Amino acid sequence: MQPDILRQVISQLKRDYGFKEKGRFLQEGKCPACDKRELFTWADKPYVLHCGRENRCGETFAVKPLYPEIFDDWSKRHRATPENPHAAADAYLRHARGFDLLGLRGCYTQESYHDRDLNISTATVRFPLPGAPGSYWERLIDQPARFGKKKARFSYGSQYQGLWWTMPAHSAAVLADATEIWIAEGIFDAIALNQSAAFRERGAIAVSTLSCNNYPDQALDAVRLAAAAKGKSAPKLIFAYDVGKAGVRYTREFVKKARDAGFFCGAAQVRPDGEGDKHDWNDLGQADQLTADQLATYLWNGDVTIAASATEKAMLIYKKERYASFPITFAGKQLWASFSIERINQIQTAWLESEDPEHAHIKDMSAQARWDLAAEEAVDIEELANCTFRTLYFQRDPAIEEGAYYLRIDFPKGRQSVKATFSGSACSTNGEFKKRLASIAPGAQWTGNQFQIDRLMQLQWTAIRMVEAIQHTGYSIEHGAWIFGDRAVHKGRVHEPNEEDFFVLGKQNVKLRTTERLLRIAYDPDKLNLGWVPPLFTAYGPKGIVTLAFWVLSFFADHIRREQDSLAFLEMTGLPGTGKTTLLEFLWKLAGRANYEGFDPTKATNAGIARTLGQVGNLPVVLIEGDRNQDTPHGRRFEWDELKTAYNGRAVRTRAIANGGMETFEPPFRGAIVIAQNDTVDASPALRERIMAIHFDKSRFSPAGKAAGEQLARIDVEDVSGFIVHIVRREDEILTAYREAFRRHDAAMNKHPGIRNGRLAKNHAQLAAMLDAMRCVVTNLSDEVVDQAHRFILTMLEERQRAVESDHPHVELFWERFDYIRSIEGDHPDKPIDHSRTADVHAVSLVQFEQRCADLRLSLPCTIIELKRLLKTSKRRKFDAASKPVNSRTGKTVNCWVFRNPDHLQPPAR
Repeated sequence: MQPDILRQVISQLKRDYGFKEKGRFLQEGKCPACDKRELFTWADKPYVLHCGRENRCGETFAVKPLYPEIFDDWSKRHRATPENPHAAADAYLRHARGFDLLGLRGCYTQESYHDRDLNISTATVRFPLPGAPGSYWERLIDQPARFGKKKARFSYGSQYQGLWWTMPAHSAAVLADATEIWIAEGIFDAIALNQSAAFRERGAIAVSTLSCNNYPDQALDAVRLAAAAKGKSAPKLIFAYDVGKAGVRYTREFVKKARDAGFFCGAAQVRPDGEGDKHDWNDLGQADQLTADQLATYLWNGDVTIAASATEKAMLIYKKERYASFPITFAGKQLWASFSIERINQIQTAWLESEDPEHAHIKDMSAQARWDLAAEEAVDIEELANCTFRTLYFQRDPAIEEGAYYLRIDFPKGRQSVKATFSGSACSTNGEFKKRLASIAPGAQWTGNQFQIDRLMQLQWTAIRMVEAIQHTGYSIEHGAWIFGDRAVHKGRVHEPNEEDFFVLGKQNVKLRTTERLLRIAYDPDKLNLGWVPPLFTAYGPKGIVTLAFWVLSFFADHIRREQDSLAFLEMTGLPGTGKTTLLEFLWKLAGRANYEGFDPTKATNAGIARTLGQVGNLPVVLIEGDRNQDTPHGRRFEWDELKTAYNGRAVRTRAIANGGMETFEPPFRGAIVIAQNDTVDASPALRERIMAIHFDKSRFSPAGKAAGEQLARIDVEDVSGFIVHIVRREDEILTAYREAFRRHDAAMNKHPGIRNGRLAKNHAQLAAMLDAMRCVVTNLSDEVVDQAHRFILTMLEERQRAVESDHPHVELFWERFDYIRSIEGDHPDKPIDHSRTADVHAVSLVQFEQRCADLRLSLPCTIIELKRLLKTSKRRKFDAASKPVNSRTGKTVNCWVFRNPDHLQPPAR
């Protein structure tokens, strides 16, 4: 490994795993699988991390996938020179692939590739191919993730069907002298095998067919002719294709085809039947797993894979493991093989006592050979299921410590596979397993017994993988990634789920627990549609741009709260027909959610509200039409004050965990609240301080605005849904710009004339800061538009300052009723509404107030109980005391609520 790369890797390993350098090794690292400090690797070749607890863990972790950013930009790190025009290619093969370049030079060149659709370029390592002149295969080496799945490519018109790639020294004559020819899939696989000392000791040579569906008939004919010219038979062929269905299918097909052509054939697989992790021969070479013993194991795995019958497969396993009974799969069915010792002994005795000449040679066999021959006769194979199934991994929800096994069910005759979760009970109970299998896989039947299901699961779970399953869509602070379902974004890189439906994010395996996909995102890494920005401003003006800024702010809600402890709510109010729904539905399209505005809390149960608030992270939660609760009975109202804890990202609801204990589950609120309704929120002053308000009206209505709004409504979600990915990919850049802008806006808003509430200044400074920061991505926002939006945010702040300093609407109505009653009661009433003897104090008996309102047929602002709570927040006439004995101006002592009147208001004239 190159010195500068080695330094970076070791530094990262020490930081992430706590390694200590001890001589030639890095030791005492914390193993991600077992959490024990037994992880080690070589200090000069840290390609693979090994857990030293061989019996209890023994996990290995390839380093390159953990830190792709270190290995991914070869041509910048290794610039070509006249002396070495292949510097980047050399470095890539040596350090990223672990190859010894001795013997490889001349096999390849360093070239470049430009993708016209994406308009990006990369250096490549190019290998000439047999067949058409000038044909080649090349590997993209500079940040290949930018090109999606296209990490390698063939030249146009390449014709390699029937041929294979070999190293220059391996001519047909040289191949004819080999004891074995291993036919691998990729060029790097062939090189890795050829550079293995144990492989060379076998007298083997590896070649590459470049694709598993390329049968090399022309190349094989050339080897057969070369061998015949030397008076010898052709070498044994070992088909060593990659793990997976395609590799296994063509291995079996080509072995049969080659045998029919007269070749002596075998196969090699990393795991029997191509199951398990997708390690290729290059991966194994870098992990030092191409030793003589391991090569023998891979060949045995290949024999098991290509077994022609269930009996042959069972015998291979029996000879190696000597189990009395065990499960096997064959022809797409789950089978059970049993070997009866009594039956084997009976067969041997019959042979030894037989006078039949056909059995004479059996008597001359060794005891072990005779036993195995009898076992082949005695084996009993029964069908357990008309399908096969494999435990892919165990998915665990760390929040509530619940988990399930994730199984893949395969059928014979090419039917579509089914993947589903099985609970621990379903995997450990015969009847439960039968019912679960039948319910999720049409036509699947299990006829085995309890012992067989126990044994089968025991064998599948010997090295089971762990995957963390999170409950919410969006950002997971524990993993530092946005999990959108079909895509994930981690450290600026976009990941797609692997074939087993989870994301590999460095050393973390993670997936969404639910199969529900809230977001359907069509993402193109090099195409960002911002054509909707001008019509957004035309239709909504600065209000639309500010709402967009809050929408982008919600994509970083957890980040903001982690650094600044809070994130305010956005309130969108206005009469029907002012465009709130159109705007919200369009903004949801930017996040990949079509035909959606929000949810109505007045129609939801408490459990439904809790789940809606908890099902997203770093995404908005839109509550619509919640103002209708003012006309509904108290028991059915949605209490806005319940959202107060969401301001700081704390749990809004608590629920019990059904485990017989006292544990509860309090999921933190990870999103951002948007309240969209006709009227303003009717809530306590504490909640109103947590709100930033935008009121929509028809002041901008015009033919151009109408056309712009209709244009936004017509935009297809697939055209703009990639916006959220482009935003969160720039996480570091946006947050750096946000922090700098927040410091500036927070200081300015706290000094703004008339602003006396630091919380309000902070809330609106967050909004203004993201307006500036999002310009890293929304590049077509002009300075003039941004200035208008900033002025509007200042207007929002000023209006919110006045709103929080005013009284609650119920309190204002109380004083309105109070002043009216005073104005009509005369100079010397018998039962005054105000019992105070001085003008700077009001003393009100709420009992008498309620009675006077009834007499005058004036409705109360609210129930008297709620009024008592709200009167304590009175600001204009400041609350002083409740139910205080007052010497009334009537000469009696009356229990009154007392308020200070700073304006020294005199009773109004009649």
